Amino acid sequence: MALIWMIEDHKKIQAHMSAILREKGFLTRAFDSVEDMEQVASTTVLPDLLLLDIRLPGKSGLDLVRAWGNRLPPTLIISGEATLSEALESVRLGVLDFLEKPFSDERLICSVQNALEKIQLKDRVRQLEGLVQGKTQMIGQSEALERVRAQVAKVAPTQARVLITGESGCGKELVAALIHQSSPRANGPFVRINCAAIPSNLIEDELFGHVRGAFTDARTHKKGLFEEAHQGTLFLDEIGDMDLALQSRLLRVLEDGRVRPLGSNEEKRVDVRVLAATNRDLMKEAQAGKFREDLYYRLCTVPIHLPPLRERREDIPVLIEHFLSLGARTHHLRAKAVDPEVFPALQAYAWPGNIRELKNVCERLVIFGHDPIVVDDLPLEWRGAQPSESGGILRLSALKPMSLKAFKHRCEWEFLETMLRRMNWNYVAVAEALEINRSYLHQKITALGLRRGS
Repeated sequence: MALIWMIEDHKKIQAHMSAILREKGFLTRAFDSVEDMEQVASTTVLPDLLLLDIRLPGKSGLDLVRAWGNRLPPTLIISGEATLSEALESVRLGVLDFLEKPFSDERLICSVQNALEKIQLKDRVRQLEGLVQGKTQMIGQSEALERVRAQVAKVAPTQARVLITGESGCGKELVAALIHQSSPRANGPFVRINCAAIPSNLIEDELFGHVRGAFTDARTHKKGLFEEAHQGTLFLDEIGDMDLALQSRLLRVLEDGRVRPLGSNEEKRVDVRVLAATNRDLMKEAQAGKFREDLYYRLCTVPIHLPPLRERREDIPVLIEHFLSLGARTHHLRAKAVDPEVFPALQAYAWPGNIRELKNVCERLVIFGHDPIVVDDLPLEWRGAQPSESGGILRLSALKPMSLKAFKHRCEWEFLETMLRRMNWNYVAVAEALEINRSYLHQKITALGLRRGS
């Protein structure tokens, strides 16, 4: 069920659109202003689609589109007062459609459905491009990685459940995708859910679905992810964050292969292979009463542990080359050479964020680094250096000549990125620490091209 947010200050239009969309089975949430939406957006999961008016109290809809850039959810503009230049600019900035007020109910529903279909198609294209470009592969030849490859090769052709463990950013989802692609279920769906990213009261509906009338606004039947993954694979990421009550329902499904949608008296049989992943020690969690021990044994038929990057440092050079090449293709930039001194500097770093952190570093080197990339292109923490006493908080003695504008941009980029990473991209906490308005923080992040890694 798609979640749709709308920013519309006209209460009657807001209520009417909400009623029409809910009647078609969508979940909706309405806001009177951009500022109200931004406050909520900093603490919750963003919607599947945003309906946005142009003329609003405070910031305009177009201000939001400009400031958020790629971080903005897929958006439809609704306005009766927008100029032609505003309409053209919104489309140029990536808005999916432009609805001029007054519009009919049929026009609204048609535009929403077309937008959601387009989003689904884009997601599918990205998945296929990932396969073609070799994103779904384990890069490296270290002994630790070879052990993981051997385990994947043996377990993939079977029907065994697999529990993938390892620190955050090690590539657990990548291993799950490889197992699916190498299994007899490869032609079936590969469905994934992050149990930590969805509120606990919504995960049950996501997994098992519901029937019409099961709860308020349940106007249509919705398939759960178990049904969507029928004859395929369901990947439960961050399984350790699942609520204990829901763990009981999951255990029942794993035992008998039957699911019961919310509000239904009938069970449905599903043929699904379940893979799970966690960065926690589930046995210790079970002993502490935070995870069901019987569920742990159901999930952990075959355990696969992914080593952290610091335990496979010999793979770092080839990973750097891979991510630099991938980043150049992604951003349509020319591939850059690498000074050999860069590799030892990055191999000496501890990499608490593992592969995900290394990928992010390579992406920023593609954008900001010289050609060839040299050690001085690396932030201090990645080159093992400390600021000198004469250099203040900046290592000015090693700085190459550049324009004042470029120097300011680089300083702001590195400082904001460091603060965001330290505070786990909590915009509220970062804005308070920097003593700035949160909307201004959003604008700076967009202007500097900062974005959180997946």
